[in-house]
Amino acid sequence: MKSTSAQVSQHPMNPLNLPPIATIGKSLICTGDSMKFNIGLIKLLPEKMVDFESLKVNDFKIEELFLNQGWKRYFDMLNGPIYTNMVKEFWMKAQVFDEVSARLEEEELV
Repeated sequence: MKSTSAQVSQHPMNPLNLPPIATIGKSLICTGDSMKFNIGLIKLLPEKMVDFESLKVNDFKIEELFLNQGWKRYFDMLNGPIYTNMVKEFWMKAQVFDEVSARLEEEELV
């Protein structure tokens, strides 16, 4: 009797096979921009989330500790590509408010 092994296929854009965070269709609502200025004026300063080289220069040689625990893929993901246009679009649509304002709005609606 032949034994077959199931092959796990990985999508190149989702190598960790994470669940989707948004659905496409009627449930997806796109809002207008809450900021009204040229998106080209937004400047991003991308940095590595965890910069082992910088830590090493400052005598914190901890990279090997994390790698030995199997955290390499996690840090590779954190330090992965930054989609600058998507980040800019997000911030053009973002709304920031404080806790007091949120509570007042909630009381009005209830």
